[in-house]
Amino acid sequence: MKTTTQRKIKIFLSAAAALAVMAAIFAFSAQDGGESSGVSNGFGAWVLGVLGIEIPPGQTASQVVVFAGLKIRNLAHIFLYACLGAAAYMSAASLWGVRMAPCPPRTLLSLLCAFGFSLFYACTDELHQYFVPGRSATLRDVGIDCIGIALAVAVCAAVELIIFAARKNKLTNASA
Repeated sequence: MKTTTQRKIKIFLSAAAALAVMAAIFAFSAQDGGESSGVSNGFGAWVLGVLGIEIPPGQTASQVVVFAGLKIRNLAHIFLYACLGAAAYMSAASLWGVRMAPCPPRTLLSLLCAFGFSLFYACTDELHQYFVPGRSATLRDVGIDCIGIALAVAVCAAVELIIFAARKNKLTNASA
């Protein structure tokens, strides 16, 4: 199969984005418990200030529930793993290339590969945290990570299917 320069660039950029997100996740996970709490509280205080939410007495910023029972730290997990899921989806979709033009089977394959890869990384990240002083490995965190992954790959797949349907409709209308 002949690989075009444009496709090579897409593969490189999407893989680089996934690796950058993975590096960021690894860096956050490598922080010991005290350092991680400090970062969470500092970022949490900033977010709460932007949202106009006061920190209740006796709580830290990272303990405040912000949305749907989720705290700042949970939302950070969701955000980072959504970024990883989207980058992994783009990488998978780019790899299938010309042989499998955008269509429902390629979309499903890209979705499954991106979700599986990102979930695997979430599990290995929790294992990594097990060995970091003051940190722990929990299935709950993997579940929260899965929320971000699922949202991202679902949105990517939906966009790809909408584009596929629009192109198919355009071709049908052009030939009629």
